Amino acid sequence: MIALSSVAYPQELNLAVTIADVARHAGVSIKTVSRVINHEPHVSDATRKHVMASVRKLGYVANLPARRLASGRSSTIGLIFYDASWHYNLDVQRAVLETARKSGYSIILHPCDVSKQSDCLAVLNLVMQRAVDGFIFTPPADNSKELLESLNSSNVPFVRLTPVDRESPWPYVAATDYQGAYEMTKYLLSLDHRRIGYILGPVSQKAGHDRFDGYRAALTEFGIAYDPDLVRQGDDHFQAGVANAQALLRISLRPTAIFANNDEMAAGALFGMHEAGLHVPDDISIAGFDDIPLSTQVWPPLTTVRQPIFEIAETATRLLINILEDKKISKFRHIIPTELVIRGSTRALEPAGIKNPNQI
Repeated sequence: MIALSSVAYPQELNLAVTIADVARHAGVSIKTVSRVINHEPHVSDATRKHVMASVRKLGYVANLPARRLASGRSSTIGLIFYDASWHYNLDVQRAVLETARKSGYSIILHPCDVSKQSDCLAVLNLVMQRAVDGFIFTPPADNSKELLESLNSSNVPFVRLTPVDRESPWPYVAATDYQGAYEMTKYLLSLDHRRIGYILGPVSQKAGHDRFDGYRAALTEFGIAYDPDLVRQGDDHFQAGVANAQALLRISLRPTAIFANNDEMAAGALFGMHEAGLHVPDDISIAGFDDIPLSTQVWPPLTTVRQPIFEIAETATRLLINILEDKKISKFRHIIPTELVIRGSTRALEPAGIKNPNQI
């Protein structure tokens, strides 16, 4: 860790100092100074340190308005979001901010309910005001094809996270949602669970549909008939997990395991079981999806599917920046693998000790 007292901050910031002043002080070209302050490659560590010493000594501050006016660019990325789990949004925001900052970009957080024309027009206004250079869309804020087509026709770059529409040629980054849910369901089946309840995610999100398809595919592979009574519609929020899990307890042949579309609802299901007087995993197993920090903060910790949310958002941000900077790009679509994470909220139905409540 670097002590704050050891960092060589300028005594004061001098807005009158120019990039040419820094170049003269450091004894290098203006281009070299530009490369250093814009975090460009092809500069040796020694030169970078030498130039930054002059920057600190002179108190140089980049004149961002002037740079933006000259280049016609804002060096700002718009992160568009709406109604996703706050845990998901937080991870995405952290990844986009950290990755953008390393390349000299800032971000604007902008909510957008695509069912409202006013929200979509507000996104377009950011372009008309030259407030942003490009966008990252999180689900379900990418569900307006008209908005995306308008941006595309205006040559405004954007990258989508886990989009619904994957037929259009626009770039995106997603996870192996189908495979992750398939593997989780197979795991529960391997523990001899045959009645596996499922809490769906929002109907507007592609990831939720893929995860549900993976669940059904695993059941089919094991010769288990699909039972719609075991499925409830959720919205990826905690209270939906509580309500839907408790509803599943009220059916005549209740499940011995519940698999939720995300960890927030799985945590809600866990809470719902405790309220109902059941012990997890002794009386019922609970599994989630995402592996957000919450999954290890509840008791018992959740068995889940790790979706690398930070890596997905980081990859999308790097892709967008490369597009903005006209760098050579070999791949515009990235699929990041998921991973099964086994913790204490699941256990075998037989013979490890769980009594099948439907056979008592």
